[in-house]
Amino acid sequence: MTVDKISQKAYTILWMHRIIKIIMLSVIGIALLDVALVFGAPHYQPKIEHADAIIVLGAAINTPALYNRTLEGLRLYEEGKAPVMILSGGRISDADISEAQYMEKAIKHNTDQPVNVILEQSSHNTFENIKNSKDKVPDAKSVIIVSDEFHLARAALTARTNGFSKVYWRYPEPTYYTKAELRRYYLRELAAMVSYVPKFFGD
Repeated sequence: MTVDKISQKAYTILWMHRIIKIIMLSVIGIALLDVALVFGAPHYQPKIEHADAIIVLGAAINTPALYNRTLEGLRLYEEGKAPVMILSGGRISDADISEAQYMEKAIKHNTDQPVNVILEQSSHNTFENIKNSKDKVPDAKSVIIVSDEFHLARAALTARTNGFSKVYWRYPEPTYYTKAELRRYYLRELAAMVSYVPKFFGD
């Protein structure tokens, strides 16, 4: 093998090592950012002055998660943080009421005062929750997202992607979850956040 060929081979190997290193550092960087966002969102909650709407994100009906999300949204509404609540969530099966209808019932059970609610009953995932809710209030610029703590970062980023220029977020105290359940949900959310990256860039 000639000197020139040896030099060319060494040069190629060097660049391959550099590319692998860049890829590894990128993966580590994305993983660290993912962890920071998912675990950091519950601990950093921007002060709410006023928003155009409150969106309560759905969960399985007849669960403490959905019930407590609803009550947290109602609390914010009764404090005057926004003039309307959007209850977002479709049907799991034709035999059930929608998640939005369940939330509406929970609100009526917990207050005698009129509440301005909009039902969004077509969504089946977080992206649809936010997108379909924005379609219900197309002029809204600011929003308060209400969900469980591990879900806040993905929901808030999705709200920004869908045209809300100012996004706040709140969650009910997760007393209805065991520590093991919370750990499992946080780990699952780390993977879900990565899967949403194309959506954050408008794909």
